[in-house]
Amino acid sequence: MRRFDGRTRSILTAAAVVAIVVNAGVAWAYWRITGSDTGARVGVELRLRGRSDFNRPLGAGETGNLTVTLTNDYDFPIRITNVRPAPGGAVADDEHRDAGCKDPKVTMTRDIFDVEWDVPRNTIGAFTIPAGLALALGEPAACRGATFTVPLQVSGFSQGE
Repeated sequence: MRRFDGRTRSILTAAAVVAIVVNAGVAWAYWRITGSDTGARVGVELRLRGRSDFNRPLGAGETGNLTVTLTNDYDFPIRITNVRPAPGGAVADDEHRDAGCKDPKVTMTRDIFDVEWDVPRNTIGAFTIPAGLALALGEPAACRGATFTVPLQVSGFSQGE
């Protein structure tokens, strides 16, 4: 059985991520981490996606779960310590957007959520914030049952090994 080196694993991971990107909206987050060996602040990019719960669509005036998916392509584990809204608006899935759900008023229910999420090196982590999203009252019927993608920012640090 042939073992893949780190570069090959990175390429295969990148290919898997590209497949995900093709099928779903992805937001890029600029994330600051503290380098474990130098203590210097280092900026890295993480692929990050926030969306409403597939199993429980948001109704007008209701709250629902926020699912956050993070891709850690680095050779060190990371810990996410908070999640907050990023600039930009939520987007409904293609079917509901085509039906007229344009510029939906979906917001996070708090300005910042403190979390303790560990994402091992070279993996994808999925996490849930219960009641993390809200859909405003008075949204059009075209938005009923939609899955929304929302822009997010995260903060955290490397965990070193």
